[in-house]
Amino acid sequence: MASYATMIDVFIRLTNGRPVHGGIMLKSKFARTVAGAAGAAAMVLATASPAFAANMRVETIRGYMTFTDDGDVFKLCDTLADGKGVYGAVFYNSYIATDGYQRVMTMSDGGDAGCGSKGHNIGNGGSYTFVMCWGRYPTGPFENQLSSPCDSTGEFNE
Repeated sequence: MASYATMIDVFIRLTNGRPVHGGIMLKSKFARTVAGAAGAAAMVLATASPAFAANMRVETIRGYMTFTDDGDVFKLCDTLADGKGVYGAVFYNSYIATDGYQRVMTMSDGGDAGCGSKGHNIGNGGSYTFVMCWGRYPTGPFENQLSSPCDSTGEFNE
């Protein structure tokens, strides 16, 4: 999508630098359409949600969990040889349903070489939170980090 500044630059060129409001008159239907589209685009940019899926990572001294947007793949790695593994879960909160967060995927890693990975299709109908814990599976999307061995990424969506 073109930046707001680019759209304004195009608009100015189309109107030959003449003012278009408060004494300025747009003479062509095309110029008025461009002006309306530029205004609509500015509103969309100003009100867009900041929670988009992108590559994300949560990390502790015990391990890390990543989300790769290209392919919707989660990866969980235990990096501390302490006899306990790391456990991850993905929670989904629908924009439509009102039943709160639902756990949609779990995974674990520990006791072997390498990391565990698992795919889960991230859709557009809600927000997601992934949580990583040391020694146990997460019980919810927002664990108290002061009293539990868990870390979360916060929310994201497609």
